[in-house]
Amino acid sequence: AESRDGLAVIKLSFDYGTNINLAYIETNEKIDALMGSLPRDMPRPKVIKASASDIPVFNLNVSYKSANSPSSGEGRSGAKNESNFLSLSEFCENVLKRRLEQLDEVALVDLSGLSLPEMVIIPDQGKLLSLGMNEQTLSQILQRNNIELGNLTVKDGQYQYNIRFNSVLRSKEDIENVYFKVGENRILQIKEVATVQLRPQKLRGFYTYNGKRAVVMSVIKQADAQLLQLRKTLQSLSKEFEKDYPQLEFHISQDQTELLDLSINNLISNLLVGGFCAFVVIFFFLGDFKAPVLIGVTIPVSLIVTFLFFYLFGISINVVSLAGLVLGIGMVVDSAIIVIENIEQFRENGYTLDDACIAGTNEVMMPLFTSILTNSAVFLPLVFISGVAGALFLDQALSVSLALGISLLSSFTLIPVLYRLFYFHQKSYIPKPPSFFMRQVEKGYYWLMTFIFKRKVVSIGFFVSLIFLAIFLSFSIPKQGMPDISRTELEAKIDWNEAITVEENEARISKINKGLSNFEGKLLYTSAFIGQQQFLLNRELQQNFNETLLSIKVGDNQTFFDLQAKLQTLFKQDFPKANVSFSAAKNIFEQLFNTTQAPLVARFTNNQEAEVPTPARMENVYQNLSKKGLYTEFPSLQSRLQIEILKEKLLLYEVEYERVFTTLKTLFNENNLGNLKAEQRYIPIVLGGEEQEINTLLQKATVQNSKGQNIYLTHLIRVSTQQDYKSFFSASEGDFIPFSFDIDAEKIAESQAVIQKIAQEDGNLSLTFSGSYFRNLAFIKELTVVILVAIGLLFFILAAQFESLLQPFIVMIAVVFGLTGSMLMLFLAGNSLNVMSAIGMVVLIGIVDNDSILKIDTMNKSRETHSLMEAIKLAGKRRLKAQLMTSLTTILGLTPTLFSSGLGAELQIPLALSVIGGMLLGTLISVSFIPLMYWFMYRKKGV
Repeated sequence: AESRDGLAVIKLSFDYGTNINLAYIETNEKIDALMGSLPRDMPRPKVIKASASDIPVFNLNVSYKSANSPSSGEGRSGAKNESNFLSLSEFCENVLKRRLEQLDEVALVDLSGLSLPEMVIIPDQGKLLSLGMNEQTLSQILQRNNIELGNLTVKDGQYQYNIRFNSVLRSKEDIENVYFKVGENRILQIKEVATVQLRPQKLRGFYTYNGKRAVVMSVIKQADAQLLQLRKTLQSLSKEFEKDYPQLEFHISQDQTELLDLSINNLISNLLVGGFCAFVVIFFFLGDFKAPVLIGVTIPVSLIVTFLFFYLFGISINVVSLAGLVLGIGMVVDSAIIVIENIEQFRENGYTLDDACIAGTNEVMMPLFTSILTNSAVFLPLVFISGVAGALFLDQALSVSLALGISLLSSFTLIPVLYRLFYFHQKSYIPKPPSFFMRQVEKGYYWLMTFIFKRKVVSIGFFVSLIFLAIFLSFSIPKQGMPDISRTELEAKIDWNEAITVEENEARISKINKGLSNFEGKLLYTSAFIGQQQFLLNRELQQNFNETLLSIKVGDNQTFFDLQAKLQTLFKQDFPKANVSFSAAKNIFEQLFNTTQAPLVARFTNNQEAEVPTPARMENVYQNLSKKGLYTEFPSLQSRLQIEILKEKLLLYEVEYERVFTTLKTLFNENNLGNLKAEQRYIPIVLGGEEQEINTLLQKATVQNSKGQNIYLTHLIRVSTQQDYKSFFSASEGDFIPFSFDIDAEKIAESQAVIQKIAQEDGNLSLTFSGSYFRNLAFIKELTVVILVAIGLLFFILAAQFESLLQPFIVMIAVVFGLTGSMLMLFLAGNSLNVMSAIGMVVLIGIVDNDSILKIDTMNKSRETHSLMEAIKLAGKRRLKAQLMTSLTTILGLTPTLFSSGLGAELQIPLALSVIGGMLLGTLISVSFIPLMYWFMYRKKGV
């Protein structure tokens, strides 16, 4: 829980899979049970169901066109402009919000930046004094005339009627015309002793878009809605709004569909480039146009069937399922190459077309089936990981299994049938002599085999060094969630570190925006969330009056960094006290997985008192931590105005405590008398006055005592200022102040001991620890168990295929070498291990184990009729062409990505690097390591 002035947020986190609807009901029941112990005038706490799917996918910004806009400066302070914005806020809330929520894809529209009305009654103090009245009397009169009496049912003969009492205030005129009696004979109306105004409520925060005040409407989609369809619908509706309401401007910002759009475009480009490369490579190796066309027909058919099964299983097209689809389509191409090349080999050996199609397919059927099972075995155990990660792995496991299943089905049915149809009219098969390229490749292959088998110890030493290299790279390579990509939206979180008003906050933001004049034409839009926001679900914008989130969209990555540097300079020059942190706006994937919690958080509580430790005590702890090299940010402080009502003075002047309190609330426009029940909303009725400086208000104010005498308020109160926390936190251990430390995992234990010692030296502080480090430890333990299960499944599947307990180790070590190649390529290219490179490694596993299984299976069959060395050489020769074709197809298909630019290419480069590096080393391992290890296993048997 976090507590601020006038606000507290309690967050309840449940285990993934908990029935959130039942939890919601139970939470509300507990709040209802607690309402009796809460202050009577405190509104009932709001309970909001918030989940990962509540991340807004768009912001629709609504503002007046320039002529009508209540923009910054004098225009916004004018009564006409304020009235205009009240109308705009009501229009957005009652019309636009409802129209948007009518869309099937939209779950909720969350609003902020609204201007809300209030009915203010400003009493004429001179008239009240002359009549012997005060604010409390006026308050009682209004409350007596604003009562909901309900209905009565009466009978009149055979008829029955409902009688309704109309005693509710519904308009400004109703309040002005309220009658009250003074003395015995004098009857007056409210409008004779007070002024009634409808005006905007006191600003606690607002929103600006491109420097103009606006209403922001965050669109939250339904869980099963399609993002791209929602974007298309919203753009169409936005154009309708512009036609229907020409005086308004509508702009879409913070579009979160960009990542999915790029992923789909990348998939299409990969399919096209991969298909073209497969066409060129197969034609180059086989010297025939028909075989490449055959694969060109197979890919779209397989895609259509895969999408059909996606639909039947309820799997949507998203970033996770697309990763499985990429792997599946890659396997379609590889399996097609293997089957076609194997059929060609049987035809070269004199088989008829029909017999070659049957025998060539049958020979590779079991190895291909095993490779599909091994790929599925890697993913299926990951389903049992808890939390959101497990749910995502379930989606990926299903998409991978379906895509691989379709690739297998295509290889066994569609490929041989199409091959027969394509070559049916060929009268006789004439084997083509090996090309010059293949002759050179075979020479190089035989030289490598000779070298390895002559220098077995050196070769084994080389392979062992690769294992140590893999261990080194796994620790050395940097790790992150998403890859580093070009950023085009900068966010600046600003804490002015001064007790300023919302108006001053906005004026400073306007000054900063004016300082960016040299970026004119480069800024696509600028939005500013100033002060407190009105969102129901946005957990990132829990701000105070003197805080702002400034978001600026630019056209390119270089402008992003230039803008950040310029903003840093502006803040240092003009507002040196401000605390500003810069970051790139998170996309929807990063918002889901990113945690802002530091690796180590120290929670300090007070041993002696129920309150949090004082700022002075925590300042001492902070200094001691800094001396030990443990650097952190000190909690934000604020200047607080404290008014103490002097009870001994109340007794002296015979003034009631309640009367002083009511007078103070009236002075600061916080004396709420109820609600005006207007047509579509409740408007609060406030007893207040014109806004003035605090000292002026307090100096002029008087309070009536029990004898009817007016006592100056300053005689009854003491005003002081003090420094206090902006917010503090609560948990099971009580109220605490957190210190967050960004520390490497290996230094966590040492740092804990140092922090614990500093807390003990104080004597009055208790200490507990939390942080992402402890959560990650639990996750790693869980993941370790799941990976061990996956390895076990992989081993048993391979053992069943080879009918051996030794041969599976060859495949598994070959996969490790392939992953080593991926990490080595990423390391040399200065890239990181991230989501996209991990997807590339998954694709790589499918290709490497496919080649390894086929090669070992061919060796096993060749040993039935040949000696061990002859079987190894024959299997290597038979699988060499198919292996080169699959490797070159993959490498050439991904190589153009390395030389591309733009956000799409930046997302694909880590994937391309990991696959290319793994394929290069994996191909070398397949033609060298596997034969050598196979020979070591069976050298004593001879055959």
